[in-house]
Order: sequence, then structure tokens, then C-alpha cells
Amino acid sequence: MNRFGLQLITALTFLFTSFTATAQSDFLQGNTFNYDNQLVSGFSEDGRVKVLLLTLLPYDLTETAAEKIGRALQLNLFNTNHFTVVGPSEWNAQIQERDPTLADCHDIACGVLIGKLFNADKVLVGSVRAETILDENGNEVQGLVLSAKIVDVLTIGTDYDDEVRFTDARLHDSLFQMALRISHNTQLHGYVLKLNASTITVDLGRAHGLKVGNRLVVFRPTTATSTLEGQPLELNFENIAIAEAIRVNDMSSEIHLIQRRSSVLVGDQIRTYVNKNKQIALIAQTRKELDTQKRLAPRTKPLKLVPQLVQEDTGENRWARKYAAAQENEEFWMIATIGTIGGALLSASGIIKIGSGIDQYLPWILGGGAIYSGYRYVEGRDTVDALRAEGRSSGFLSWKWSPTSGATLAYTLSF
Repeated sequence: MNRFGLQLITALTFLFTSFTATAQSDFLQGNTFNYDNQLVSGFSEDGRVKVLLLTLLPYDLTETAAEKIGRALQLNLFNTNHFTVVGPSEWNAQIQERDPTLADCHDIACGVLIGKLFNADKVLVGSVRAETILDENGNEVQGLVLSAKIVDVLTIGTDYDDEVRFTDARLHDSLFQMALRISHNTQLHGYVLKLNASTITVDLGRAHGLKVGNRLVVFRPTTATSTLEGQPLELNFENIAIAEAIRVNDMSSEIHLIQRRSSVLVGDQIRTYVNKNKQIALIAQTRKELDTQKRLAPRTKPLKLVPQLVQEDTGENRWARKYAAAQENEEFWMIATIGTIGGALLSASGIIKIGSGIDQYLPWILGGGAIYSGYRYVEGRDTVDALRAEGRSSGFLSWKWSPTSGATLAYTLSF
């Protein structure tokens, strides 16, 4: 292929990538300036997290190469279906007319200012540098290192930072993996769409990373203010319920309320994480808050100082004893299964020899024991799962999070 052909392919690739990234943010649709509140726009108003991608700061490579990597990162963030992204080529054209000093911004300070003008939720600050790295075969090759940091526009706190090393051949694969990690560590936000007989429908689904069993927090803004530029800010909110996804579709889900402080309404907001550890920490903190609010809630009836019959046993103690015994039984048969399988393998290979003419029968004896132990283990595991489901529905069992021990099951009484 001659030089002209290579230049033509490069130009077409650049135009296609730019057009794809521009179209996804609806930048070319309608009037991008809002002269009523002096805000600029460019994000899709579809409930996804709004990320403003700043100009990547290049080290030991050209600005053109850094710009190409930035467009690829923008496209891969959009493909997670979690974010709507406005990149440098989109916001620079608008910022230069308002404040040329903010053009080509690549640091947090000016990035937050631009993010507020665009009414963004997050700002992505990053840099890219050329560096010698190891390829898949362990050989040293010339590669690139991309560092990225997600900053919250409202709190100016860092939500997540990441770094990835790659070659030109692995550009999009590596950036998509980074985009997935950013998605998993960024809080999902959605809304309550519908109130059903025993569940509620929300606008988060499988496409956003939600799975059956994921826990969510339902909350409601209580105070709405605005900046001098007219940008709306929701500064205060109250958590009103904890819920669990029980049926997940592509773009919506049905969730069951586990614990609530007040009635859930259509239009209430929801939030959760795809990352399991962050999800558990969020739910544990919210559960503590709801429990505290319930204890501090004012009484609606006068306190009667008369003797009352107290019911001591609500069934929780009986359930707890059965649950503990079932867990011990499951653990015993799991150990027995592992031991008999290991013994059968060792005896069949000739490592274990007993003598007395039973060596040839020993693998069969241990194999039969492994089958029986495995059957009892599966039976015990099903019993534990059934008791766990009973405990959760009755409010006896819940997740608690500890910085030292991680997620643990604990007996509690959920309201």
C-alpha cells in the first residue's frame, strides 16, 4: 500500500471515530447553548452518569496520539451503557467562546469548573505516556501507559483511579477493560418507574450491570438549590428504603423492599454499585441509618405505663439454632467429600498403600464414600440455602460489613 493510501485510511478512521463519539452525546442535535441559565450542554438526558472527559496530558508522545487515545477511551466508556460522555473535541468548541483560558483543560481545578458549566456528574482526568513494557510473550516492546482518575463534580473527591499498560494492537481491548472497571466502581443511579402489588419497577437492568440479588438504596432529595450560574444542585437527601433485585430485564428490573422508613413513590431515586464490596458497604451504612431513624422517630401514641405481656420467643431463636446446626452439617460433609476424593485419587495413583490385599479395592471404597459424602453435602447445602431464605424473609438474617473481616452474615431484626 502506498503512502497516499495509508493517509486516506488514517483520515477516514479519524472521521468515523469522531462522528461516533459526537453522535452518542447528542452534541449536534438542537441548540447546544442554554441562554436562560448560561449553561452549556452536550450530554444525553437519559439517566446515565454524565462524564466530562478532559484532554489527556501527553508525556513522550505527540498531542495527536494522546487525542486519538482519548477518543478511544470516550467510545469505550459509552459502550459500557453506564455513561454519557462529552469529550474534549465537543466541549472545547463551546468553552472557547465563553472562557478561552479553560480550553484544552487537563487538571482537576479547571475540569470541575467546566463540569459544572456542563452540569456533569463526574470529570475524568488522565495522562498518557510512552514507556517500554512487556508483551504477552515477555518481550520488551514500546507501549503506552494510561492513568485515569474519576472526580465527583459536587464533592471534588476522587471516586476511582486506574492505570493500564497496552500496545497499539491491544488499544481498544485494554481501554474497554478499564472502562468496565470504572463502570463497576461508579455508583449506578436510576429512578422508580412503577409501584406494583408487592414490588417496584426501576429503570436499571442487565445492560447497566444489575443482577438478581443485588441490593439497592431508595432515596429522595429533600433540598434543591442552585449556583450563581443557575446550575441545580441536590445537596440533601434522605434514604427511605433498602431493596433487592428479584427480576432483571435488559433495561428495567423489579425489586423487593427489604427495609423501609416510609412509603416509596414513583420518581424516587435509587443507587447501587456493581462492585460487590462497595455495594455491601453502601447497604450496611444505609441499614444503620434507617435503624437509627426508626429509633429516633417520635412516638405517635402516648406511652401507657401499664403492665403488658411481653412475647419472649418470636421464632428467631429456634431458627438460629436450626441454621447453626445446618451450617455445621454442611461443613462436615464438605470436608468429608474433599477427603474421600483426595484419598481415592492418591490410592488409585499408588501413593497410598495399606497392604493386606485391599489396595486394589481401596480406590473403589473411597470413591463410593466420595459419592455418598457429596450427596450429603449437596443435601446439607440445600438445607442451609432454604434456612437462609427463610431468615432473610423473616428479618433474622442480614449482611453486615466490617473493614477488617469484610462481609459477614449476622442475625438481626429488620424493620
